[in-house]
Amino acid sequence: MASATESTKILCIICNKGKGIFKCEGCSQIFCPKHSIDHRNELSKQLEEITVTHDLIQQTLVQQTEDPQQHPLIQKVDQWEKESIVKIRQLADKVKNDLCTYTTEHTTLIKHKLKQISIELRQSGEDSDFSEIDLQRWTQKLEELRQEFLSPSTITLRENFTPYITSIYIDRHHTFDVFERVYGVAEIKENGNLTVQSDRSGRTEIRGRNEYTSGRHKLRFRIEQFDPSGWISVGI
Repeated sequence: MASATESTKILCIICNKGKGIFKCEGCSQIFCPKHSIDHRNELSKQLEEITVTHDLIQQTLVQQTEDPQQHPLIQKVDQWEKESIVKIRQLADKVKNDLCTYTTEHTTLIKHKLKQISIELRQSGEDSDFSEIDLQRWTQKLEELRQEFLSPSTITLRENFTPYITSIYIDRHHTFDVFERVYGVAEIKENGNLTVQSDRSGRTEIRGRNEYTSGRHKLRFRIEQFDPSGWISVGI
């Protein structure tokens, strides 16, 4: 039967041994000498990984400072530009192909009408059977055919005002700000992203870090708990 001392003995969380125990102040777990070293090595490994992540972010920031065009948002605009150009070219190719079909049909019709005038001109010239009236009529017909060939009355190019390409614009969601000062009974937590009022009986004033004197700014925040008997005033 185990004694009370044995049952309450603090053991290593890894091997369940209690000799030479160490307590980690970070995770509050208990380790024996061997596993405390392993635990410390694991923490050192995590620190190295965090350092690598830090260095990568720093390198990215340096690269973007030297070449702003490499910013991910700029690259998104570049991608939108490429996709838009592809869409425009596809639409232009389709319209051109359709125009080739329509203009070919129209040109065939013009040729047929011109051939009829050619027959009349040749026949009238051979027979010497024409007058000023005929000359004017032929001249008018030829001018009409020329105009019809250059600007077909049956084919018109129009613009569709329904957007074929989605537009792109910049939407700045909000101004970066955090809570910094409190007047009254409240506490700032989570690096300035949360405030908690401990006593609702008194008046509390909470201010952000930034000051605004001009321009347009959008500030977003969420009220998670609110006493209906109280009131909230928001101002800049």
